[in-house]
Amino acid sequence: MATTNQPPQQGTRAHNEWAVSYGQSDVDTIREQIEQTEAMKRRWLFLALIISLAALAGAIVLLSTNYALYSSSESDKKKIAQENAALKQRADQTQQQLDAKNASDVKQAAARADAQAKLQTLLPAVLRGSAGPAEVASFARMVYYLPNSRVELDSKPPDKLFRNWRVTTDSITETYTLVGGFVDGKWVVSSNLVAKSK
Repeated sequence: MATTNQPPQQGTRAHNEWAVSYGQSDVDTIREQIEQTEAMKRRWLFLALIISLAALAGAIVLLSTNYALYSSSESDKKKIAQENAALKQRADQTQQQLDAKNASDVKQAAARADAQAKLQTLLPAVLRGSAGPAEVASFARMVYYLPNSRVELDSKPPDKLFRNWRVTTDSITETYTLVGGFVDGKWVVSSNLVAKSK
């Protein structure tokens, strides 16, 4: 690159104006510098693009993993909720069945206690043979509701006791049969429900 001090030209340049002229080697050097700069820019842009693509791929993988974990978690939560609902329903049904069974047991226990109490007052007349048909029929019904539907006696009951007896309660007629026997040194009277009609 050469710098010259050219005389001013009339009407075109100011006084003492410097003119710069470039040679071919200067132009080649400038071109080479520009190409190197652009090549470096392209390399940096390519590197930035690679990094961006890698970051994008990592983000996609991370999002996919998170979504899969979220879906699995939601599925597990729904499954657990359904299992809890099923267990609660079963627990409620079991509790209802237990309550019904307890109520039935209480009712049967009350009936047995009532039958036992009435039996103690009725038993002497039945054993003496002085009880009427209605009392003997009630006796047969009471014995039926005792555990094992039988009562143990200290003495032999009258033979006329062992037959069918009818009891009518609330328009329902029940027929019981009394059976006697000697078991383990004691007399035993058993009652069986053989018929029931309205």
